[in-house]
Amino acid sequence: MEVKKLNLDELMRKIKDGAIQLPDFQREWIWSDEQIKSLLESVIRRFPINSILLLECDADNLKFAFRPIMGADKTSAKPQYLILDGQQRLTSLYGALFSDKPFKIGKGNKGKKEFFYYVDMAKAIEVVKNSSDAEDIIISVPPSKKLKAKGKNWDLSTPEKEFEHGMFPLNKIFSSRQWLRAYEKFHGTDVAETLADAFDEKLVKKIESYDVAIVELKKNTSLNAVCKIFENVNRGISKLDTFDLLTSIFAAKTDDNGEPVRLRKDWEDIQAVFESMGLDILKAVDCSDFVTALTLFVSYRNRGAKNSVSCKGEDILKLKHKDYLQYKGDIIEGFIEASKFLEEDGITTTKYLPYKSQLIPMAAIFAELKAEGKDNKPSRDKIRQWYWYCVFSESYRDGQGARYAKDIVQVMKWINKREEPEIIRKVQIDAGKLILHLKTTASAAYKGMISIILKNGAQDFIAGKNMGTCTNYAESTEIHHIFPKKYCETQKIAKEKYDNIANKTLILKGTNRIIGGNSPSVYLEKIQGKLNISSAEVDEILEGHLIDAALCRADDFDAFIVNRAKKILDAIETLTARKVSGRDSTDIKKIFGKAL
Repeated sequence: MEVKKLNLDELMRKIKDGAIQLPDFQREWIWSDEQIKSLLESVIRRFPINSILLLECDADNLKFAFRPIMGADKTSAKPQYLILDGQQRLTSLYGALFSDKPFKIGKGNKGKKEFFYYVDMAKAIEVVKNSSDAEDIIISVPPSKKLKAKGKNWDLSTPEKEFEHGMFPLNKIFSSRQWLRAYEKFHGTDVAETLADAFDEKLVKKIESYDVAIVELKKNTSLNAVCKIFENVNRGISKLDTFDLLTSIFAAKTDDNGEPVRLRKDWEDIQAVFESMGLDILKAVDCSDFVTALTLFVSYRNRGAKNSVSCKGEDILKLKHKDYLQYKGDIIEGFIEASKFLEEDGITTTKYLPYKSQLIPMAAIFAELKAEGKDNKPSRDKIRQWYWYCVFSESYRDGQGARYAKDIVQVMKWINKREEPEIIRKVQIDAGKLILHLKTTASAAYKGMISIILKNGAQDFIAGKNMGTCTNYAESTEIHHIFPKKYCETQKIAKEKYDNIANKTLILKGTNRIIGGNSPSVYLEKIQGKLNISSAEVDEILEGHLIDAALCRADDFDAFIVNRAKKILDAIETLTARKVSGRDSTDIKKIFGKAL
């Protein structure tokens, strides 16, 4: 890393000649008119504008696709430097001080406006001379160069009219002599000549000699370091991730037809494919998830004595475009199969998806199963056991990158008749934690238990709608206390005994309001009468929620809470094919009065 200074005039010319350009991963230029004016005033006053971060380039081996800054003409020149930090400032300075075209600002095509920037000569001299403040030292005018605003009615559409108002066009700052001499000739007075000379001395020469601090990263800087540095210096913008960098890297490559590899366009097409599948879970998959899963799959395929399986940021940035082109279809299918698999297991919506991150190794595992011709029931049974064990042991809370690599290796070994994954062999699922300590859907295990109820075909108590379908179509659902909170408090039941997953289920918001704080015996009778259906039909709905109807009708809370906790834990044991530990722990017995 090297720190140096570069003259503003020279800096602008390097941008014009294409020696300094933007890496393709940089976002759209977004500064406002007021921000531009503030920056220009800082330069006029010779205030520092913070350093610019540039990445040195090897013209014969460019790491990224590139483009000129907005407002600069397209050029065939290859950049010597790419801008990592300072895009907004350099674009503003170039558009206002160097370009002969009106400067476009704003977001999107409809939101963009165009301006030329002028400085009031007399005010500028006064400000620089006395270090004072002044309003409207810099003004922006539309392409017509006619301004009617803030009490002004100016026409600056010809040089003569600029001379008349004493308004200097800032895009002539680096070629100002001809304009200033014409200004003197137009006015033909000693006062005008004195003003022009003062403007030249106090402002023009100082802007021409204005130095900008440049921090230069050498061309051997690693891609991962570039990504980290960019994130650190651009914390105020949307986070740059590896997908942005990979998009730019791939854009400098070509496919078999000689066309650039357009990763972002491919991702838009992939999203369209995902949307056409009608699987809500696929909405959770973003572009970074996709390239991470692809890297994991490629890494697993290329594993060996010298190549370990990994999909960290630096691994993604080393992904070869040929591997991407070869395997992207496999990962598309991998995510689709993973989403179908989860839907079969009661997870139909992103709202109750336990771990979004677990989709990454799942997609890679399904892609590998297909590649090896092993996508069959025994393989899927093992994936199901691994998936739910990870959910109820909450093993994807942290260390995800290392977890992905470990899991694809160990799950595939298991499928190939070897030992169980470490997570199943060494980690226990604890009943006390599941039943007593998970309070909200922020927990993956809590979402997993809701999914068990949905998988069981639970319907709304009154509407009779399948709750999995309701959540998938974003109907208003709520977590309902089966023995309502108000009722439990009235009966002086301990909070830790009633306010847990064993006393909760998912129903429609409207149904929850109708139930209110009544005891189960009261609200079940109310539901039966309202719908004019038999008690057997109501009981069938309750069974879908793993609820014992007879215990509810008897308002027997103690027996009910033990019965339902057991049913939930039994369902977890069925999914994981392992015993849940601690069902007879001291805490469990103390709160529920017996083992679960």
